[in-house]
Amino acid sequence: MLLGEIENGGVVDSSHQGLLFLLCALCPPDVSKVRVGKLTPFSIGTLRNIRDFLGVKFVIKPDPVTNTVILKCVECGMKNLSRKIS
Repeated sequence: MLLGEIENGGVVDSSHQGLLFLLCALCPPDVSKVRVGKLTPFSIGTLRNIRDFLGVKFVIKPDPVTNTVILKCVECGMKNLSRKIS
């Protein structure tokens, strides 16, 4: 299945797209850019939840040459407060 996803231009299995988008949204404040294959209904719902709960909006641009989708976002800057700083 993963090789089929790579053939379609994606970087992760389409059942894990939502996790990839969540990790992009929770990184330190910087621009994240990912290329995935066809968006699944679950990943579209995850993008809506990220927008509603974290306030992070993704810029979605289809790439007709490779039949993939490019998503860009600026992360929310979530910090791990339980991590000890030395």
